Amino acid sequence: METVLAEVRRIGFEGLSYVMLIVGTLGDHLSTGIALRYPNIYETNPYTVMLMSKGLWLPVDLVLIALGIAIPYLLIRRTGREYFKALLAYPIVHGLLRFGACVWNFSLII
Repeated sequence: METVLAEVRRIGFEGLSYVMLIVGTLGDHLSTGIALRYPNIYETNPYTVMLMSKGLWLPVDLVLIALGIAIPYLLIRRTGREYFKALLAYPIVHGLLRFGACVWNFSLII
């Protein structure tokens, strides 16, 4: 546990939140793509189904990652105000939710 905390201190809370967003989103995207190859597994989210049918699922995920990193990063750097660090809640929560979806998808596969 101490090694994990030491690594978080080295990387920083901000970097960890951005990494969580990237890992969660890409993990969900990849695990969904793998799971959909199985005959009895299907996507139940209507928005994801719509984006998949139009070929926009990957571009929307990439835009969400870019905006999820760029907005907090720029606001924290440009303003220098400490309370803008609360914006780091978005990349962490989004990343954790998508990582949960990734774990769920792999549980369906196994």
